[in-house]
Amino acid sequence: MLLLALSAAAAAQAADVLSPAYEAVVRRYRSGDREGAVAEMNAWPEASLRTVMTALTALRQKALACRECAASTTWLRIPVRAALLLHSDCAQKARRGGQPPRLQESAAVEIARLLKDDPAHRAFARRWYEAMAGLAQGENRWDEALEWAERGLRDIPDSAEMLLVLGSIEETVGAQASFLETPEALVDPNTRRSRSELLQRREVRGHLEKAHRALRSAIAADPALLEARLRLGRVAWRLGETAEARSALEDLLSRNPDASTGFLAHLFLGRIDEDAGRLDDAARSYGVALALVASAQSARLALSHVRLRSGDTPGARAEVEKSVGSAGRRPQPDPLWLYPWGPSVGVEDRLEALRRETAS
Repeated sequence: MLLLALSAAAAAQAADVLSPAYEAVVRRYRSGDREGAVAEMNAWPEASLRTVMTALTALRQKALACRECAASTTWLRIPVRAALLLHSDCAQKARRGGQPPRLQESAAVEIARLLKDDPAHRAFARRWYEAMAGLAQGENRWDEALEWAERGLRDIPDSAEMLLVLGSIEETVGAQASFLETPEALVDPNTRRSRSELLQRREVRGHLEKAHRALRSAIAADPALLEARLRLGRVAWRLGETAEARSALEDLLSRNPDASTGFLAHLFLGRIDEDAGRLDDAARSYGVALALVASAQSARLALSHVRLRSGDTPGARAEVEKSVGSAGRRPQPDPLWLYPWGPSVGVEDRLEALRRETAS
C-alpha cells in the first residue's frame, strides 16, 4: 500500500512536468521556423499531444496556487502565445490538406483557455478567438464561425469585441437564411411554399434577434465601439425597429466615424427614409454617402433608384451611367460589399500580427 501511495504521489508530481521536446518545437516556431515547427507538431501522435496538454493544464493550475514557486516560474518561461499559434497553424494546414483539424484545434482551445485567465495574455487570447471566427467566416464555414464566436464569448464574457463578432456573424447568417428552402419535394407546392416561407421568417428573425441582443450588449460594454452601433442600426431596421435603427445610426454619426463607417451609416439612413417614402431625405443621405466614398456603386445605384421613384428618369439614368463608367477603376472596395464579411475582413493580416507577437 505504501508503494502504491508513493507511486501515485510521484505520478501527480510528474503530471505538471512539460515535455522538453514540446518546449523545443514551440520555441522552434517562435524563432521563425514556422513551417518546420508545424510539420513536426503535425507528426506527433495523438496520445503524446494529449499528455502534453494535460501537463500544461496541471502546470498552470499549480502556478495559480502560488505566487513565487517553481511552477509559476516555469509557466512564465514557456512561450504560450507561440504554442497557441503553432496549434492554430497546424489545424489550418491539416484542413487545407483535407485532413481533420480537430485534434490541433482542441489543443489550441485548451491553451487559449489557460491564457484567458492570465492578465498578461487575456487580450491576446481574445484577439485569437476573433481571428478564428473570422477565418471560419472567410472560408464560408458559417456554423463553425458561430461556434468560435460563442466559444470566445463563453471564455471572455465581458468582451465587447467578442459580442460584436458574434452579432455581426449572426446578422450575416440571418441574411443568408432567407435563401433557404425546405426539401419536402412530395408536399403540395403551395403548402410547401407557405411552410418554407414561415420557416425562413422564423430562422431569419431568430438570428437577427440574437444579433440584436449581442450588439446592444457590445455597446453597453464599450460605448465607443462604433461598428456595433452601425450594425445595431442595420439589424434594428431588418427587424422593423426603425426608430431604434435611426437613433443608432444618427448617434454613430455624431461620434465622428471614419469615411467607410460614415458612408454606411448614411447609406442605411437613406434606406430608412426611402422605405418611409421620404425620397428627398433619402437622396440627401445617399448624396452625403457618395461625398465620403465617391466610387461606391451601392450609393450611386441607390440614388438612381430614388431619382427614378421621384420621376427624374434622366437623373436616374445619369447615376447608373456614372456607376457603370467607374467599373473596374475603383480606388477602393465599396464598403457595402465588405460589410457582410465582418470579422473575416483582414483576418489573415490579423493572424500574421499575432504570429509576429509570439516572438516577443
